[in-house]
Amino acid sequence: MGGATVKRQKPGTWAAVTAIVLAVLISTGCSTPSPDRAGGHAGAEATVLTLANPGGAIEPPQLVAWAKRVDQMAKGTLRIKFLDEWREGEARPEAATLSDIRKGKADMAWVGARAFDRIGITDFQALLAPMLVDSYELETKVFEAGIPAKMLGGVRKAGVVGIGVLPGPLTRLVGTREPLVNPAALKGKRIVSQDSALMDESLRALGATPVLAAADVDLSSFGGMQMQLGTVVGRHHDRDARYVTGNVDLWPRPLVVVMGKAAHDRLSAQQRAVLARALEQTITQAVDVSRAEDRESAPTLCRLGMKLPAASSADLKALETAVKPVYARLHKDEHTRDWLDQIRYLKETTGAGPDTASCPAKSTAAGPLEGTWTRTMADGDWRHWPGDETWTEHPANGTWILNLENGVLTKTDPDGQTERWPYQTFRDRIHLAGLFTFNATFRLDGGQLTFDNFDFGDCTDCGGYAVTFGGSKQPWIKMAAAR
Repeated sequence: MGGATVKRQKPGTWAAVTAIVLAVLISTGCSTPSPDRAGGHAGAEATVLTLANPGGAIEPPQLVAWAKRVDQMAKGTLRIKFLDEWREGEARPEAATLSDIRKGKADMAWVGARAFDRIGITDFQALLAPMLVDSYELETKVFEAGIPAKMLGGVRKAGVVGIGVLPGPLTRLVGTREPLVNPAALKGKRIVSQDSALMDESLRALGATPVLAAADVDLSSFGGMQMQLGTVVGRHHDRDARYVTGNVDLWPRPLVVVMGKAAHDRLSAQQRAVLARALEQTITQAVDVSRAEDRESAPTLCRLGMKLPAASSADLKALETAVKPVYARLHKDEHTRDWLDQIRYLKETTGAGPDTASCPAKSTAAGPLEGTWTRTMADGDWRHWPGDETWTEHPANGTWILNLENGVLTKTDPDGQTERWPYQTFRDRIHLAGLFTFNATFRLDGGQLTFDNFDFGDCTDCGGYAVTFGGSKQPWIKMAAAR
């Protein structure tokens, strides 16, 4: 799906990955630290902690921000390396990941707070109660009040050490063939659910039948899915679903960072403190990142052809009435009841309504790049590949095609594989948003188009896109419009 399909070696296996994948060659387990450990002299060897990422090939930006903060606070002597695509394609990756960490297969991991109730730990359920935390303003207040940090103690029952909890994006209802705006629309629908007993209970209360499946499952045979906007973009669900209910925020997706006991014991007290303090200091940034993810993902989905309808006031009331039995059950647990009361108080005093995602007004003006463009790539065009030494293949030779229409760029390689990138232009700049975002300058010279000055942000393995968009001497040539 990236600028190129490549192969890179991982411990004990070979796997095909794309140029957009942020995975690197790393082995599990802590590196041997120098005697000075974190905070030692400038020549101290860094302690490298591996972190299992069951979220796919792209690392959650909330955790990337935390990892950078750890590196800064430890002055380079304590670092975090992500192990991407951990248990990728599995329907229940997070519960299995907790087991992996307990067994020492990686030092650390993040898992969604939702996953803990599958192994009997219900401490996070008040945070995930249906339609309660329905705005980023409220999520911020809940974290500022320290409620998720108090819930963290329960993870020790899973045989792991809790490092902290970061706020995450809000989850919405994705409809395959019709908008899911009320219990009547959900009745009888098979809805792909995340791995959580509470979320399954909530979907049943709404009249749906929860189905466990991997996040990248084709939704064509289901009624829909509950998912974050950024993940809808990242998993390309614009191809198999048509609707996202813009103002029904089911629950947030908090990210819980845990560590294996053995790995935790190997750290100094100072290193443990750095991990925890860095996470606490990343909470505000994590909320900002989550809000920005929604703000960018919504127009991206709209440009890809999805609709973001809103539930009416009557619809919202019907949804809230339907989940009352879920709250009745939650109130039976003393701790959960107390946390629910605290969150409700914050919601009342904050006064924020549900966050709403919607499509911007469409522009009817054709952009300067609209049309179909082609270029031919040969072996010599790949000699200056800007990737690292682990690349063993270059993208396909032959004719590549760019089609730009209605704010969507479709790139087709010589093998017929396509990617769709919503884009925007401003003067001589183009901004593309897909699995990740990047910027470049473009130049039009009659029927010829070239790209340059690529900015891939935090994506360090995206050099293939610089090559496929603008790395050879041949410009893109505009095809004549069909008559």
